[in-house]
Amino acid sequence: MKLKMKCLLGSLRAAISVALVAGAATAMAGSPGNNVAALVGGDLASGDQATLALDASIASAFSYTKPVSGPATATAYFSQHVFCAETPRTPNGLSLRPRYQLPASVGNDVWQFPDVYVQSLAYSGGGAPALRIGEAASAGFKQFRCLSAIPGSSLEPWHVSHGLFDEGYGDYIGAANAALGTPPPRDPPSGPHQNIKVVAESFGGFTGKSVSVVRLEMQFDASVPANTDWTLVDAYNTSALSSLVDAEWCLLRSDWVDGTPPPANLCNDAAILMPGFGPESGPFVRRSVSFTSVAPGPFYVLVSRSTSGTPTVGTPIQGFAALRTGGGMPGVADELQDWFAEDSVWYNY
Repeated sequence: MKLKMKCLLGSLRAAISVALVAGAATAMAGSPGNNVAALVGGDLASGDQATLALDASIASAFSYTKPVSGPATATAYFSQHVFCAETPRTPNGLSLRPRYQLPASVGNDVWQFPDVYVQSLAYSGGGAPALRIGEAASAGFKQFRCLSAIPGSSLEPWHVSHGLFDEGYGDYIGAANAALGTPPPRDPPSGPHQNIKVVAESFGGFTGKSVSVVRLEMQFDASVPANTDWTLVDAYNTSALSSLVDAEWCLLRSDWVDGTPPPANLCNDAAILMPGFGPESGPFVRRSVSFTSVAPGPFYVLVSRSTSGTPTVGTPIQGFAALRTGGGMPGVADELQDWFAEDSVWYNY
């Protein structure tokens, strides 16, 4: 695999910082303008953060609020989709809420993505990148991992990036590679590597509900299989799915078969649940699964959201992503722990 490291030049100047200590936040003296380059999550060395920009078309692409009580909130409209998950999720004084809005010429549909708690946020008046959110000081202290994505249309492949390590564009069309056991459509790296694959199947017939079964498939390195924890998260288009009603999800039995329609009462049917796991709900799907030699998977997660309207024709209504939040191959670079990022995200149209 050819890794193209995006060039990050310039130094941070006139830094304005939000420092978080024991859950308390200091106020941010000003906000960055639009079209500002940003690094989100991970660390500079290992390259698993999202590398993107604030959306120049949004009048207030970045906002920061600090209520009298509770965590501060930074809401950022980015130029791409961004999926993040903490390692682990630990509440503190600042929550980042990523957003994405389709251009006005397309439809203005707004996407919401899982929030993440942030330890640090720094903005410089110039340089590249100017905005750093939750970036760790060193590779061993990441707070969360991210993937950025360009969804494409219903007839085009999507593109997913680890951030610094960009894999090219347009070599993955989900429907053609969805079958269980299908390897990525590219030769793997020569050294130790592993891959997570996400596939979602939609099911109709549920009034007022968008229903999907998401499959997570671990493709181990044959010579160095490693126990690895992955967290499934979702994102959604608010023109199609409700932002007022929580998502509902559950881990399905290990003998679940691809293509099986879910029961009418979804996660409330105990017969379909993985023993020891009950239904869950929340603003965003967050479901951790552990792939081991004892439980190599695949794992299946049933997800439902309430519908609210009609999205722009040809655009996705929901996205699913898997991010590594624990374990993995010791000493192996992050971009090789999930070497084919394109199949770590799946879009439903």
